[in-house]
Amino acid sequence: MSAWSGSLPPPGEERSEFIEEKGMLLRHGSSLALMALVSTALNGSDEFEEVDPEEDWKTWTERRPEMKLHYAALLDPARDGPDAVACILRAVLDPLSPGRSSGCNRIIIDYITTRKAFRGRGLASAAVSFVEQAAAATLSNCYVLALEDSCTYWMGKGFVLESSKRLTARLNVFPDTHLLRRSADPLDDGEPSDDGFLAARRELEEQSDGSDSSESEDEDDGIALASALSLLASHPNAAERDASRALLLKAATNLQNDPSNPKFRRLRKANKTIDAKVVRVKGAAEVLACMGFEDQGDEWVADDDVWQRAAAVAGALKM
Repeated sequence: MSAWSGSLPPPGEERSEFIEEKGMLLRHGSSLALMALVSTALNGSDEFEEVDPEEDWKTWTERRPEMKLHYAALLDPARDGPDAVACILRAVLDPLSPGRSSGCNRIIIDYITTRKAFRGRGLASAAVSFVEQAAAATLSNCYVLALEDSCTYWMGKGFVLESSKRLTARLNVFPDTHLLRRSADPLDDGEPSDDGFLAARRELEEQSDGSDSSESEDEDDGIALASALSLLASHPNAAERDASRALLLKAATNLQNDPSNPKFRRLRKANKTIDAKVVRVKGAAEVLACMGFEDQGDEWVADDDVWQRAAAVAGALKM
């Protein structure tokens, strides 16, 4: 980012930076004008509906009063008004508090989208790069609240599923998202004050047990898939990881297209390709399990109820 100033504006203000390589103007901060611009664009996007900045601000500050919303918009200088809005992002600033083990502030991305007319130009990546540079400048760990369909995108940018249950209980404020963290950041297990949120979440889960078992199972499957993909993304060898993803996608697509075909339902571990691209790759076996394969010693065998699982995994691997 060629003109990044290296600091964030005070609450209620905004700054502008020019991203020369994208030919875009970046406005970021928390002014009322920018807040309205980003919220209006979010409400008009395909992914998000009925974004209420006041209600969201209340949700976050109930978690911790010191939290602040931060807005960013990439604008096309050749256009005017709403037509100029190309990409928008909203993040939550969570300053350091006593007892935080990581010793770091936090930045949590909770919304990001690019308008259709501007997609394919790397603008979302430029917005994420801005957040990462802001995180470095403010000594912050970086997180994202990701919809299930977008988890693979974020994992490709170095994010993994957050393993701390109490930190997840505090920061994952939406029912349809997963909390991911940047894998290179220091570990943060939250604070003792997070235990209240964890207890409340457990109580809610206990109350909902049995009320809608199919919905609960779908949520569990989604969490398991996000966790498996996160583990695969952490495999240290990029070439092996990419080769494994390609093979897993092929296996999932085969099952999706022809679930009753016996040659697609068995994978022998002794096979050289399977050994190199599944047995030896971290997270690959877990992805197989998510698409319905069971470990039967010398081979993995797909169970009977495989089509829907295979379709979900194929969709996630294509992201």
